[in-house]
Order: sequence, then C-alpha cells, then structure tokens
Amino acid sequence: MGRVNFLKQIKEDGRWRLISIPRKPNGRFNWKALPEGRYFIEWYEAGKRKRQAAGHTVSQVREAARRKKHDLEAKELGVKSFETPEKTRKEIPLHSAKKEYLRIVEGLKKPNTLRKYRAVLNRFVEFLPDKSTAQSISNEDLDGFMVHLKQGRGLSNNTVIHNMVIVAQFLKKQGRGGLTRNLDMPTKITRLAEEYTDEELRKFFSECDVREHTLFLTFLLTGFREQEVVYLFWSDINFNLSTIRVKAKPDHQFFPKRWEEREVPVRSQLIDELKRHERLYRSPFVFPSPRGNRELHMLDKAKDIAAAASLVSKSFNLKKFRSTFATRMLRAGFDVRTVQYWMGHKSLETTMRYLSPATNIRERLENLSGIFDEI
Repeated sequence: MGRVNFLKQIKEDGRWRLISIPRKPNGRFNWKALPEGRYFIEWYEAGKRKRQAAGHTVSQVREAARRKKHDLEAKELGVKSFETPEKTRKEIPLHSAKKEYLRIVEGLKKPNTLRKYRAVLNRFVEFLPDKSTAQSISNEDLDGFMVHLKQGRGLSNNTVIHNMVIVAQFLKKQGRGGLTRNLDMPTKITRLAEEYTDEELRKFFSECDVREHTLFLTFLLTGFREQEVVYLFWSDINFNLSTIRVKAKPDHQFFPKRWEEREVPVRSQLIDELKRHERLYRSPFVFPSPRGNRELHMLDKAKDIAAAASLVSKSFNLKKFRSTFATRMLRAGFDVRTVQYWMGHKSLETTMRYLSPATNIRERLENLSGIFDEI
C-alpha cells in the first residue's frame, strides 16, 4: 500500500539516466553509492508509473516520499490527504530566504555575529544572481563561489573556510544540508601564536601616559578580547579578591563569546593601577570615551603609541596582547585547563596553540651546564 521508490538522475557517457538507489548488504539504502545528482521519487497510480522531482539531498527525497506515501494511502482508503501535494509547495526566492534567515540570526546571536553573517550571505546571494531559490544551487555554484572568494576577493584560506561554514548553515536551514560536504575546501592554515617581546613591551609602555598605561596593562594581564575591555564596568572588578569578571551587559547589547561569563584572577600590579585610575563621573565604563560612552579607538591608540616608541605600528594589535598573556601563562607553568578558562576558549585545542617555544631559547641553550661542558 502506497509504495514509493527512490531514484537519482546522474550523467553517464554524456547522457542523463535515472537509476534506483542501490542497497547495502543489510538492506538499507546506500545514499553515497551514486555520484552527485538530482533525486526523484517513483510510484504507481491507477496502473500507471509516475515520477516527481524530489530535490538534491537525502532529507528532501525522504520527505517527498513520506508525503507521497501518505497521499497514496489516503486515496486508497478514500479519505482526503492531510499532506500538501509537493507540486503546490512554493520555493522561497533566495534573497527572501536570506532575509528570513538573518532575522532568526538577529534574534539568537550577538550583533557582531549578525554583521558577519549578513556580509557573507549578501556576498553569496550577489554572486548567484541567476539562482532564484536555494534548491537550484549546485556544487558547481559553491565551487565557483570559493574561487571568487579566493581569487576575486583575495581572501585567505581560513577566511574562505569561515565563509563556507556560514553558507552551509544557511543552506541547511533551506533543506540543503550536506551540500558542502563533498566540496574541495582550501587547506586550513594554522598560524603560530604571536607575542610581544620584553623589549617591545618596555618601549611601548614607556610611551604611555597614566590612563593609557592602565588600559593596555589590562589587556596584557587579563588576556581579554577587545570588546571585553571596551565593555568592562567598574562593577566587574573585585578589588578585595583581585579578580575581574567578563559579564553580559544586555542593556548595552554586549554578551560574552558563546554567552559564557567568567572570572579571571589578576596580578596586584593591575589592581593597584585600577584603584588609582580616574573614574569619569557617572560612567559605568572603566575605560570610557571622553563623553563617558564606549571607547572605540583603543586600536588606534595602540598603533599611535607604538609609532611614538619607534616600533612597527602595523604589527601592533590588541589581539597580540591576548596572545602574549596566554603564552606567558602557559610558559610560567599554569596548566592548560586553567588558561583555557581564563581565555574563554571553547576547546582545549585552541589554548594548546599558545604552547609555543620560548623566545629566549638560544640564550637558555648556551647556558646549559653539566655533561655538555665535559664533551
């Protein structure tokens, strides 16, 4: 009753053919046995064989078969089908699907994440002006988009991969999950963690005024991200316990990465400077703008100070203070799990990247004593 078969349209010797999905020895369908193609469902109605296109993914063809099976069983029983016929289902235009998806992202994710998703998906939709729906996108379209990102826009391998992850999440919501699974992605480049040398830090901080000294010492001794320092409130600092918290500020649309708050112990050196740090009247921010709002020019300040200290200003960035903190903490003997928590990393693997060799390794090698001196 209501039997529906699965078919796949593939190209062989220059001709398109419909082939039944083969089965594994255990009787289950082997969905990976055939090359890329479009799925169809097949059934018999009143003695006549009928076929219907059923999408590009396994989930789509299964859903189409389920609906058709219910429809056939309802007809045999003489009752009205409660399923909407597949032919009447309207596919949403790609630009409308993007708009609806971004509306969901806006409600569930942080503003910075929304900005990234919007930029990537706008770029994706603009690249595919002839594709009216997500169902019409092929692997060749995705390959072309990656080439466009890499060669046309000059993006790095890691950035291309990040773009494709966002595109894959979008397509999954449109019923095209797994479409990017068989793509030839660029090779991910794992970069060595960077850190400031002692000499660079000495020169940099010697050019800071009192307020700048406290600001960048906070970056260096907490390992906080830029936005975590921007939204640092006086209420986040526990002067008695010498700890600083990263907390959500819903009224200011700030939420920690992955929505996880944390508390980091800091050196008394930083606590002492923060005690002396001037508080701007009525501003909750520790490092506010002159008007008491968010300070949005911390990076510019860092580069200006670096230039004044005769350092290479373009190599100075706020993330490098964070990297220096993680590297120094691990090198000082703190265990990886502890540093992972302080840094707010999701995975231990991310923290392990900061287990880089010491910069003074040559000096330490030369100072080794013992059996080497006797050879």
